[in-house]
Amino acid sequence: MLLLFLATQGCAVHTVAPPNPETSGPAAGEILLLHTNDIHGHFLPEEAKWLDGEPEIGGFAAIDEVVNQAEQVWGRDRVLLVDGGDLSTGTPLSDLHVRGSQGGAMLEFLEAIGYDAWVLGNHEFDKGFENIEAMVQASQVPVISSNLHSPDGGLALKGQLSSTIVKAGGVTVGLIGATTTGLDHLASPATMARIVVKDPIETVQAEIDRLDPLTDLLVVVSHIGLPADRALAQGVVGLDVIVGGHSHTRLEQFEIVNDVYILQAGSYGRSIGEARLQVKDDAIAAFEWRRKDLVADDERPPASADVTALVGKYEQMIEAEFGTEIAKLDYPMERSSAGASTLGNWITSQLRHATKSDVGLYNAGGIRADFSKGPITRGDVFQVFPFSNAVVQFEVTGSELLGIVLDNLNNNKDGKHGVMQTSGIRLTWQERLGSPEVVSFIVNGKAFSPEQTYTVATNSYVVEQAEKYLGGAVPKNPTPQGMTVYELALLAMESGRVQLDSSEPFQKVE
Repeated sequence: MLLLFLATQGCAVHTVAPPNPETSGPAAGEILLLHTNDIHGHFLPEEAKWLDGEPEIGGFAAIDEVVNQAEQVWGRDRVLLVDGGDLSTGTPLSDLHVRGSQGGAMLEFLEAIGYDAWVLGNHEFDKGFENIEAMVQASQVPVISSNLHSPDGGLALKGQLSSTIVKAGGVTVGLIGATTTGLDHLASPATMARIVVKDPIETVQAEIDRLDPLTDLLVVVSHIGLPADRALAQGVVGLDVIVGGHSHTRLEQFEIVNDVYILQAGSYGRSIGEARLQVKDDAIAAFEWRRKDLVADDERPPASADVTALVGKYEQMIEAEFGTEIAKLDYPMERSSAGASTLGNWITSQLRHATKSDVGLYNAGGIRADFSKGPITRGDVFQVFPFSNAVVQFEVTGSELLGIVLDNLNNNKDGKHGVMQTSGIRLTWQERLGSPEVVSFIVNGKAFSPEQTYTVATNSYVVEQAEKYLGGAVPKNPTPQGMTVYELALLAMESGRVQLDSSEPFQKVE
């Protein structure tokens, strides 16, 4: 019996030619394409808030169970498995040094489960150029990206491929990689000095032209996000399927743009995409797809011994290092990108007081989880602040600080990025002629002066992306403080510094 797609929640069917009956077995040219994306180091089950009861689902053991079931039904040679990037950054697993890199533990899982390729995501570059190059070279699974190049020509990383060709059920499949052009604004300047990010439409089309005579099916494994996937599908000729990532989109049904099927399966290893397709005469003759949420299922065969052992090994390692309770909260601390938040206020207060600065600033997108009421472990702190960003203090003039504040208000209004989280600022403002106008401005308890020099504490990513976050101000005398934000937050929790500055930093008056 083939895996049942029809009459299944989340299933969508677009049939060019009638599929064979379910009982007949896979037909000639019929294969199963499985895909995940944006796992971010989440190797264990994670909460699925969109499901009733918000159960914990997924993880690599559940992924392996689905793959094992598919291979039993279809045969290993008919099943393809790919990942849409951002394997790294999110849990302590991707911070462990394994096989020469931070992130190497993820390679062990991909290889044990039997992935056929994975694409470079932006978070693969969080630990620096040398780290991701070591990870790529250590990967036994092909690592693909057609649009990341070296300034001197060629691809950016040793071991990186633009594409790879695999065989499945007698079908020759070309897998082409594409990475977000936003990498320019997401990786450090030191990393980007060694990378040229090209237009994926240009590089994917070049790979299509090269691979088309050699293949029956062309699939882009992308980490560019759903809107960019649509643009890519519209901009190229000869492509069949895009398996996406980056935008963490839980598609309920596939999209078709310019005769290209576009798929994406959520994030954190909680769901897997299953595309059943038949290829005839160098084209897709029939196509079925669903996003399968990886809830516990006793009907699936168990995970392999290798995957089970890896889960147990890393679970024990992380529990030993990160499972210790270090604090207890009487209230939750939560993040927000739409305005001030309790968690944003707390971390900026810690930054400001630890560095004796006038102002604390933090980008809302850099706060990756919430603190729940109750016990807090080292692992909880890591999941909130998983990046290796350093605590940095810099100086600005009063005029520049005011520019940062006004730019922040405008950016939030325009949706360019989330509201910067702050401490040490009390601002009232009104809208005048469509722009924010300051009514009163207090900095570190004192009246604002445009001529005064102010000290600001933030993370190194904000300093590196000053053009985006600091309203054009150039940080003067940026000075690393000898610790990461994670280390600062950990020390604050361990020391019982959990109080909040409850004042609203930005107040709009009508």
